[in-house]
Amino acid sequence: MYTLSMDLQAIKSKQEPQSLVCYEHVLTKIHRGELVSGTLITEQGLANELGISRTPAREALRRLESDGLVVSEPRYGMKVKVLGYTEILELYEAREVLEMAAVEICAAKIDDIEISELVVLQSEMSRAVSDPSRLAILNYAFHKALLNAAKNRYLTMSFESIQNTLLILGPTTLTNSERAEESLKEHDQLIDLLRTRDASGARNLMRQHLSNAKRVRLRQINQRLIDDA
Repeated sequence: MYTLSMDLQAIKSKQEPQSLVCYEHVLTKIHRGELVSGTLITEQGLANELGISRTPAREALRRLESDGLVVSEPRYGMKVKVLGYTEILELYEAREVLEMAAVEICAAKIDDIEISELVVLQSEMSRAVSDPSRLAILNYAFHKALLNAAKNRYLTMSFESIQNTLLILGPTTLTNSERAEESLKEHDQLIDLLRTRDASGARNLMRQHLSNAKRVRLRQINQRLIDDA
């Protein structure tokens, strides 16, 4: 995940196209909760913030719009998309179907080195349990490693699209300490199932894992509605 200092460094060194750095910068701000649903983003504001011209800023916003993360606000610019309750349920439904299929394939294809990578990530997550921001990054890496082990590029692309859209919902469900501990236990169980190449068990556990995440997310959203009332 990019940070602002990394954005500016990349722009200065020209190691990455400015539009890509700008795109990643906005994603990072959404992930941190600095750009919430309904927040207005302008080409000029983004260009000024990163010290670049409006052209790469415009390209980045168009890509974000294509990804469904921002929507056009005539005469003003773009704003971070506001997801309705039904859309949120559909997102989690799509994620569940995708990751259940991926982990089932993964169980047949994963090798010992890839399992070792999952173990390392899990160990790092255990040490980061009191740091929700880092825990969320490691959790993403864990699930991405599962997708990589399934060795299906189309599943991976779909996963990244869904994960980017989920960023709009704000802080990770792992800010809930009970959910964080529960998630770690589920990861441990999943690794054990992958070691034994239990595809059916891995699929069922992934269903439970994502269902539990959805439960906490919906609770967060409902609490936010109560607080804003």
